[in-house]
Amino acid sequence: MNWKFWQNDDQQKLLEKIENLTEKVNSMEEKINDLDKSEKKMNRLQYKQNQDLFKKIDELSQLVNQQRLDQELISKLKSRVDSYSLNVENSSKKIIELIDEFDLLKRGLDSDENSWSSLLENWSQRLLKLLEQNDIYQLNLKEKEFDPRRAEALTTVNSEALTEYPQQPVLNYNNNQIVEVIKRGYQDQEDNILRKSQVVVYKEAKQ
Repeated sequence: MNWKFWQNDDQQKLLEKIENLTEKVNSMEEKINDLDKSEKKMNRLQYKQNQDLFKKIDELSQLVNQQRLDQELISKLKSRVDSYSLNVENSSKKIIELIDEFDLLKRGLDSDENSWSSLLENWSQRLLKLLEQNDIYQLNLKEKEFDPRRAEALTTVNSEALTEYPQQPVLNYNNNQIVEVIKRGYQDQEDNILRKSQVVVYKEAKQ
């Protein structure tokens, strides 16, 4: 009798965990859809703004040729460019924050929840493509040599501590090689670092 009671209790906990994950997934899917809509709207706005900008630049060029440079027109142009840049920056920050949420949730999943993990990774890839449309790119540093200009080392591990990372495909790491990326980093199209990656680095134990 007691055994059945505990069995039912375990089943109830499992159902509650599945229900909780389902709610989180549904919430995150809504966030992605909202970002997709926002990105499409911003792209349409960008196109319109670009057309207006080109028109104003032509007007400006004519004024320069006529030596009648209008300072008010220059000010309006600058305001438009600044406004568009701010919209792109705010949208990108929201996307990066959502990817961080996905990574954090995925890290807390058990090994028997691979289907959830795959779903979260697929969503992350969709969002990374949105970032690329805004010329923001993920730093791919896993298994590469640690570079303090591009990454921040949260901790180090040696060969004995690697047992804590059974998912890592490489068994023989070189000194200063990155074992795991805890938090993704990003750069722009000119290789300027927007955010450093937070990583775990392999260090040989001193003899």
